[in-house]
Amino acid sequence: MNLSRIAALAAASVAALSVPASANHSWGGYHWATNGNGLTVKVNTSISSQWTSPVNGAIADWEKSTVLSLGTRNPVPADPKKCGAIAGQILVCNASYGQRQWLGIANIWLSNGHISQATTRLNDSYFNMAQYNTPAWRNFVACQEIGHDFGLDHQDENFNNANLGTCMDYTNNPSTNQHPNTHDYDMLKSIYGHSDGFTSATSATNFGIRQVGKAPAARPSSDAVGDTAAAWGRAIHTDGLGRPDVFVKDLGRGEKVLTHVLWTLETKRSDIE
Repeated sequence: MNLSRIAALAAASVAALSVPASANHSWGGYHWATNGNGLTVKVNTSISSQWTSPVNGAIADWEKSTVLSLGTRNPVPADPKKCGAIAGQILVCNASYGQRQWLGIANIWLSNGHISQATTRLNDSYFNMAQYNTPAWRNFVACQEIGHDFGLDHQDENFNNANLGTCMDYTNNPSTNQHPNTHDYDMLKSIYGHSDGFTSATSATNFGIRQVGKAPAARPSSDAVGDTAAAWGRAIHTDGLGRPDVFVKDLGRGEKVLTHVLWTLETKRSDIE
């Protein structure tokens, strides 16, 4: 991977995104297809007890949006290490994914341009360390990665700027960046303020087991996404420190998977493989 070339090509995009909160922060226009009545999507969890409050709190925060309905927060029998996507839904997992330089990852699968499933992974290999094992860091990362699953990007990508009071703001100190803010909710209204004529979200969780009156759901086209940049496909964006933070992998048949990664503060471009 030629990181210097990536940084140069993405410089204009980074500059456009590293602006005050009045800017548009939709993630590339990616969104779940809806019928014009807002987004109803189930957010499933496969998390351990130390993540119960940060994850459920983040889901509750996002559901304060007038255009999101996220269902109950019951855990599902998914392997958190694999965190395999559930068709038409979101799955949030935590595990020790290894010292891969990242704190959290959001993956969205696109089918003919619309989000068809999404996952968030929270890396205990770092959250078990004193530096990141705090309520502020856990709340910040959980809130931000789940926000990406709805199609939101960052309001600001300069880690050294003053906090904007939103989890969708890159920061060195998340003390006041633990929750969404008004601009996030306004952006969601804009993203989901139209009808696509169909919905890409589903309400029934199905892990391949037949449910009464329903056929088994098809398995996702990509059951899991790897833990390193080498597995995420092509880098298409860099963060405010010049590190590639968005990747795209073409799965064929009109399907793609995008990865949005939040690196640790210590990670350098040269550390990313």
